[in-house]
Amino acid sequence: MSPTPLPPSPRGPHCPPAAMLEAMSAGEAAPEATRTHVQGCPDCHGQLEALTTAREAFVRARSPELFLRQLERRATSRPRTAPRWLLPVLSACVPLLALLVLVPKLGQENGVHLKGGAFRVVVSRAGGPPELLGPDAQVQPGDALRFSYEDIEAGHLLVLELDGRGTASVFHPHGSATSAPLPAGQRDFLPGSVVLDDAPGPEWLVAVFSPRPLEAAPLLEALRSQAGRPELTLSCSDCQVSTLRLQKRP
Repeated sequence: MSPTPLPPSPRGPHCPPAAMLEAMSAGEAAPEATRTHVQGCPDCHGQLEALTTAREAFVRARSPELFLRQLERRATSRPRTAPRWLLPVLSACVPLLALLVLVPKLGQENGVHLKGGAFRVVVSRAGGPPELLGPDAQVQPGDALRFSYEDIEAGHLLVLELDGRGTASVFHPHGSATSAPLPAGQRDFLPGSVVLDDAPGPEWLVAVFSPRPLEAAPLLEALRSQAGRPELTLSCSDCQVSTLRLQKRP
């Protein structure tokens, strides 16, 4: 269940988009000019207060952390075998709840930040909950990766990969020759996932964010030229470049 959507507010053409107000209600940073406008605009200020109040009420009423703790207490206090029909339901719901707990915290720690942008990588393994990966985290062939990138401005995004064999690939948009548009304040995971192959490590993931569309070919060539180096540097005019190195176990 999600919070009841608020009715649209008759805000003016110079007011920030609703997505920006939603991001501010969640505690996200906003440009100084936007904050000044919201404070001085009765419509924007009122809508921000309403969004903040609704979000806080929703979290208090439906805390994923509280629900998981209740499941743990029931498991210890009532060691009774669950009905067969319940096991598939729990196996599907618990990873989803773990994602709900994890996603709001992605920007708080272990993210790779640069100039306001945040690149995050989550791994999903059989039999375990999703896990946010930090620098030099251990991965292995068969792990499924999902990506998230957040910036207060709209732009275009490429997620590239360089493996231990010196092979460079486009992970997002998967196999594409050009970047994909990214809305301002994007908080969801990017579409799709990538399953790691058996190429040796280290595994470099590089997010390139730009206000303009990007061609993948020159960036992939630049990555291939640095294969085997202990550190990567990628030059791109007017771009924000974030890198994450992972250590792959055989």
